[in-house]
Amino acid sequence: MNIDAIRAVEEAAATNSALDFEHEHSAPELQAAVAEAVTNGLPIKDVASAAHMTALEVLDAADRHTYSGAADPPRRRPAL
Repeated sequence: MNIDAIRAVEEAAATNSALDFEHEHSAPELQAAVAEAVTNGLPIKDVASAAHMTALEVLDAADRHTYSGAADPPRRRPAL
């Protein structure tokens, strides 16, 4: 499982490389792969290396994937 999780992170990072470096770490595929790897107990430094990210970026990506939309209540327009 560890090798598969690392490969998934590497593949997701490779598909999101160079075109938009500023936003590549927010790509849903990469976030999902990173979250899966971290949740399965892989060391953050190994995941970060495979994803070409810092450890903090790995944690942020995993958090964004895990908690996406969970804390955001539905927004309503104010009554006029």
